[in-house]
Amino acid sequence: MKNLKLVIILLVMFVFPLKILAEERNLVAEVGGHKLYKEELNLLVEEEPQLKQILKTKPELKNEIYHSLINRWINLTLLYLQAEKEGVSKDSQIQKKLEELKKMYLAEEYLKRKVEELKIEEEGLKNYYEKNKERYKKAEGVKVRHILIYVPEKADNTTFQKALTKANQIYSKILKGASFEEMAKLYSDDTTSKVKGGDLGIIRKGETIPEFEREIFKLKVGEISKPIRSPYGYHIVKIEKKVPAELLSFDKVKNLVEEDYRKEQEKILMEKLLKELYQTYQPKIYLEATKEVSNGTK
Repeated sequence: MKNLKLVIILLVMFVFPLKILAEERNLVAEVGGHKLYKEELNLLVEEEPQLKQILKTKPELKNEIYHSLINRWINLTLLYLQAEKEGVSKDSQIQKKLEELKKMYLAEEYLKRKVEELKIEEEGLKNYYEKNKERYKKAEGVKVRHILIYVPEKADNTTFQKALTKANQIYSKILKGASFEEMAKLYSDDTTSKVKGGDLGIIRKGETIPEFEREIFKLKVGEISKPIRSPYGYHIVKIEKKVPAELLSFDKVKNLVEEDYRKEQEKILMEKLLKELYQTYQPKIYLEATKEVSNGTK
């Protein structure tokens, strides 16, 4: 029995030192009593989306990035320690700025926590979808082939005229029976679509430049346009099919619906919170005092 008690006492004695050692093992840097632990270092990475993306695509840079973050933390801490030593924090303007930063940080954190409490349920999403179906429609479209005669953006009138002449010659050949697809393969400057006989696939309203869209939606199925001018040059267009507007099902756009619904709920939450806080704290605005300051008549 005595031996058992002794073992328990020894265990208790060594639990805390071992725990401290385990924590210190995660220590990655220390300056003047300030310590940076591995978990905090990982958090620094989490807070910077660009670094997360780099680590995702180039994991071999992990050590380099972590060392850079550690050096940044050390430099910042060194400057902070010296600022404190020289009494910078006692400056009244600095104190005001620190108070504003504290206010901003706590306000953001408070709002973040409130937003995290929002419950997004399936029924709410479906109701939102039903009320806002027009948002989740694919606009009408056309299946298009084109031949592009490219003109540089800042070209002179002579260059544009030469391109138009070439486009009209190609257009004339097509009207006389030449294959649109073959003409595209031979003459189009759009390297991506020319190998497919000028096929651009389906273009829906709102997806292309206005001057191009305006003309192609006037055309009938099977119709071939005269050269259409755009910032890219001249296009000869063939319409192969009209595609009607399409209402996307809830399942197809559920993620988008959730994003929109969440934004709406966050807005409602913010308005509700502020209304309650206005009632609680009764803020006052002294407009005349503000005018005096802005007019320099203080």
